[in-house]
Amino acid sequence: MMKKIKRFKSLIFAGILLVVYIFVFFFVPESTEKLALNPEKTDEAWRFGTYQFAHLNLKHLMENLIGFSLLAVIAFELKTFFSDFSSAYLSSGLLSVLPMWLISPFTALGASNAIFGGFGLISRETKKYKINGWLIILLLTGLIFIKTIVNYFSFGAGSEEFAFAFKQGLAHFSGLMFGAGFFYIIKWARPILTKRKRQILRRSG
Repeated sequence: MMKKIKRFKSLIFAGILLVVYIFVFFFVPESTEKLALNPEKTDEAWRFGTYQFAHLNLKHLMENLIGFSLLAVIAFELKTFFSDFSSAYLSSGLLSVLPMWLISPFTALGASNAIFGGFGLISRETKKYKINGWLIILLLTGLIFIKTIVNYFSFGAGSEEFAFAFKQGLAHFSGLMFGAGFFYIIKWARPILTKRKRQILRRSG
């Protein structure tokens, strides 16, 4: 039983978060106002941890539910370590929005950054199956900025629609790159941590 639970950890983790996203959207009154990362409320630092649980509307929620479900299934099929998947996802949600937000503050909400961070991680995982991970990064980058391109030709470079889509695209791209970078941090840190763990076990034994 425990082996089965361990095997499906990533899917269980995703399922719990999906339930939380749905619960917050439908049962937390004014969740966007209460949880979003708002540049006018910089004194409420806890919003950096809560913005990813708020969604603008049902369409926004459904996009992220589908995206996260797809991410979790791919991570499961690639046999990505649960610790890698969960830590990359959560840290991307917390940290990857910061560079863009600090340069040009905007109201941030939704789990997109965390989701793209997860895709950034698994894009590097595909190498063990002889799949070109950089091609996946390129395709995802195109997906991220397609709305920006459409708004540029539809409304012009000086429009609010273009500016918003561009900022959103940069934030999502930051998440994607954060996740890819996280893979290399894990790759560097794992042998060191494993070595230290063995040393501790030897001493305790």
